[in-house]
Amino acid sequence: TLRRLPVFYFSHGGKINHVLQIPRRCFLSDAATELTIKKQKGGWFGSILGMLGVLTVGGVSYRLSTDEGSRRSVEFWSTAFPIYLHYRWVEWRMTNAPSREAEAEFDRLHDQYAPVAEALTLKMKGFYLKNAQTVSTMDDFLPPQYMSWCKKMQDEVPTSLEPGQARRIVEESTGRKFEDIFSEFDDEPCGSASIGQVHRARLRSTGQEVAIKVQAPGIEQKFRADIKTIKDFVRLAMPQHLTPMDEIEKQFVTEFDYVGEAENLNEIYNNIMPTFGDEVIIPKAHTSLCSKNVLVMDYLHGKRFIDGVKDHFRKFAEMQGKSFEEIEKEQIELMKRPDFKFKDINAENSTVQKYQRILDAKVAGINFMKTCYNYSLGWVLQPMEYNQREVLLNLAGIIATLSKVHGHEIMVNGAFNGDPHPGNILMMPDGRLGLIDYGQVKRLPDESRVGYAALIVALADEDVDKTWEVLQGLGVKSKYGNHDIQYRLAKFWNDNNSKEVTGGRNLQQFIDWVESEDPADQLPEDLVMPGRVSFLLRAVGNAFGIDLHMAKLWKPIAEKVLAENEERVHNSKMRKSNLHRRYSSILYRKKSMFENEEE
Repeated sequence: TLRRLPVFYFSHGGKINHVLQIPRRCFLSDAATELTIKKQKGGWFGSILGMLGVLTVGGVSYRLSTDEGSRRSVEFWSTAFPIYLHYRWVEWRMTNAPSREAEAEFDRLHDQYAPVAEALTLKMKGFYLKNAQTVSTMDDFLPPQYMSWCKKMQDEVPTSLEPGQARRIVEESTGRKFEDIFSEFDDEPCGSASIGQVHRARLRSTGQEVAIKVQAPGIEQKFRADIKTIKDFVRLAMPQHLTPMDEIEKQFVTEFDYVGEAENLNEIYNNIMPTFGDEVIIPKAHTSLCSKNVLVMDYLHGKRFIDGVKDHFRKFAEMQGKSFEEIEKEQIELMKRPDFKFKDINAENSTVQKYQRILDAKVAGINFMKTCYNYSLGWVLQPMEYNQREVLLNLAGIIATLSKVHGHEIMVNGAFNGDPHPGNILMMPDGRLGLIDYGQVKRLPDESRVGYAALIVALADEDVDKTWEVLQGLGVKSKYGNHDIQYRLAKFWNDNNSKEVTGGRNLQQFIDWVESEDPADQLPEDLVMPGRVSFLLRAVGNAFGIDLHMAKLWKPIAEKVLAENEERVHNSKMRKSNLHRRYSSILYRKKSMFENEEE
């Protein structure tokens, strides 16, 4: 059907600049495919319709030649929607087919369309490239044909500025000469964000080294148009995802206000550093130098998390006499095996810590012997150099730290980063983690913050009925109120997406199954971003073969929050509040539990 669509080349300034495919039935005759409508036999009616057709095509042509958002929307729809329809048709056709036959059929689709999606993403960039980079960390999220090119997108530059453009934007935003503010400035960007570039500089007033994030001109309009296009697609093809998309859109558009991001950085800094300052570092923003398009913050001398992991595995590969690519391929093949089991994060963390202690003891023993030698024979002979401490890469420990920090942000502070992907994590020379990019900060009111803590406890306890009770208190409504289905859905987004939860279904199949069994009538927006954080953190762990049950990891934080809020209820007038009414049973249960522990 698609091959029968006529193709119109609209020119602007004498050059062909894009293609639009329009179904033949939109026109009176095949002659319309040449953008000429011949007068029909039968008089003026055909002439008027012909004229309207020409005006319509002319209007579409003009809009597409002047509105970049419309052009991007047409390009997305003309490419993505036919692919979606093909997948859905094959899925329907393979409903009762043997699994091997269905897998082979889908593999053919993946082979056919993965290069098409890659080409579209590279051409469009913007919101599409950002999402490709995000899902590239979720190894079990996409078929290998798509995942292979999504991983390559990690090194793609989302936005680029012309030489000298960053300096001009800073001057225009601050109203001051560049040299009056900075004594040094590196024109080569040290990093690329989804909507701008990051440059290293030095403040003239204090000599402090800073990072300057500069927003690319026109990028906001492009992203808004892309998000609107995706929402239109979701509304038509996957309406159950529309509420989460609304919330994601609301959070994402805040990234275009760097003044807001500066305030976010300093708020999160004040919330997190007193508790986790030994484990993480967050840059402080220099708010007096920030504007909507320019963000100035402390410079962190760290290495990108992904680069740090790769460097570690390159050293490991050299010790094994292999290349990094061979080690990576072996790990991927291992994780594909049916009998592969993810490592428990706590057990893995303990194991690495044990080996680190052994390694430290070994280095200390060797250095003690060298000290004895250096202060005896070393006075006469050549002294010996001391061994340097080697730090093992404790991926489980890193991911556990990330989980604790984000759980604390969500349930204790009620202000958290909604986009904790690996590109926003640095490995610092002192062993701490650098956390950057706080453009998407979500804030939860007390009721939602405490309610989410109650949900985490119910999920960690695997209490189906209590989970449903908490979900109702949070405002979740479904058509049939099926406790088991809603428990599985809550567990999928906020705890673990194992086969025990999904029944072996992939993401789309699981969501479709939930919708068929117990469609959602209402999903509160305050549940969307915490679930997204949980999902992204689990994806980082799964990429390295580490299994995360977020509810169990977050349960100690959640119980503390519930205990503190029960004390608030007793010591205030909150007994009559929604908070008390909705979560009183869990608040009292946790209070009694803590009292028993004290006894």
